[in-house]
Amino acid sequence: MSDGPTCKCMLSFLWTNALVVGALVFLLFSFIDPADIAIVMNLDVDVGMFRIKAYIFTFVFLWLMFNASTFLNCYFSRIRYNKLVQGK
Repeated sequence: MSDGPTCKCMLSFLWTNALVVGALVFLLFSFIDPADIAIVMNLDVDVGMFRIKAYIFTFVFLWLMFNASTFLNCYFSRIRYNKLVQGK
């Protein structure tokens, strides 16, 4: 039997992180309009496209950060578990 995570386990992490990040992005952009940011910063961009790019960038960035956090947590807990088991 393999010590590594299974494909099913990996997909469940990716899926649940996507759901949480989707809810966070929805909540964040309920209060902040990316078009207002573009106007305040005097950016010469199409406001509609800027909104979409901000939504996508924020979702992908947060999703990658949440996945990194989850996988690092699993990695370090596995190291700790292996040390405890081998230490007996």
